Amino acid sequence: MVEISAKSVYKIFSKKKGEVYALKDINLTIESGEKFGILGPSGAGKTTFMRIIAGLEAPTKGELLFDEKVVARNGKVIVGPESRNIGMVFQNWSLYPNMTAFDNIAFPLTNMKISKSEMRQKVEEVAKVLEISSVLEHYPRELSGGQQQRVALARAIVKSPSVLLLDEPFSNLDARIRDSARALVRDIAEKLRLTVIVVSHDPADIFSISNRVGVIFQGELVQVGKPEEIYNSPKSFHVARLIGEINELKGKVIEEDGKNILSIGNLAIPISGGYRGEVKVGIRPENLRLEEEPREEGWVEAGKVRVKITTYEGGHFKVTLTPLGDDQEIIVFMDKIPKEEEMKLFVRPSKIMFFKY
Repeated sequence: MVEISAKSVYKIFSKKKGEVYALKDINLTIESGEKFGILGPSGAGKTTFMRIIAGLEAPTKGELLFDEKVVARNGKVIVGPESRNIGMVFQNWSLYPNMTAFDNIAFPLTNMKISKSEMRQKVEEVAKVLEISSVLEHYPRELSGGQQQRVALARAIVKSPSVLLLDEPFSNLDARIRDSARALVRDIAEKLRLTVIVVSHDPADIFSISNRVGVIFQGELVQVGKPEEIYNSPKSFHVARLIGEINELKGKVIEEDGKNILSIGNLAIPISGGYRGEVKVGIRPENLRLEEEPREEGWVEAGKVRVKITTYEGGHFKVTLTPLGDDQEIIVFMDKIPKEEEMKLFVRPSKIMFFKY
């Protein structure tokens, strides 16, 4: 295991139209043995950051440290990738098509001064852990997507790395096996006590493996925290949207009978806090309900809404609503089709997020 620190890391690419900042002033410490997720949309800079950690690129400015030892600084790679003891799994798995699964896994061992018997032992040990012993003599084209991913993972860990880097590791897998693949990576990381860094645009990939998450947007590290903190208390709408469905609404906070009331069209929601005047709020669909008043504590009736569109999304109905006298759309998930055109809306005020207007 190894601790990784980035100090004021920039990555700047020169283009015909000027300089492009892929990374801007990244300051981050990933603890030894931590499972850290880097979440961001396509083009945010997350893969560039991972390549700097791997030693495949140098930061234009700033420095990268492994266990307080500088491995890259100001445009120079000081310790190369071959000396960083890192295992990597790429998005496309990068298996050699003309080599068997065994030879693909063994490839990182070929430059080590070990006997063929020891090499075979190491490959067979990791294949057993990943449950691919029966396909070691098969070629990549003869393997399923899940088996190919396990071979790629086996190749990454066969040298007993201190750090495991995963770049969009599940994007090429069918949805039906993604959950088991995520569980496999998490279990392997725990078993081998690795420092793991997973990069993805998919929150499910990140949250299922990581115990801490960094969100990168337009080259900047905009938020770091535990998965539940990122989900429940995003610092911006950019972060909130990246993590999952959210209703973005404009409203007004007024005082009524000594209480703060969030007004959105005809909806009136009692809230706590010192908010006043025009506000932007975010409410996730699971914190809204139609029809019957929830039995749990913490829910309030906000007022009536009009049902606009209902679509079935497999497992639930997605219902689009509008407050009476307002054209802002609100999304709610339901187990059944709404019965009426106008219905009562219930809200959990404690889950409403307030953002800069």
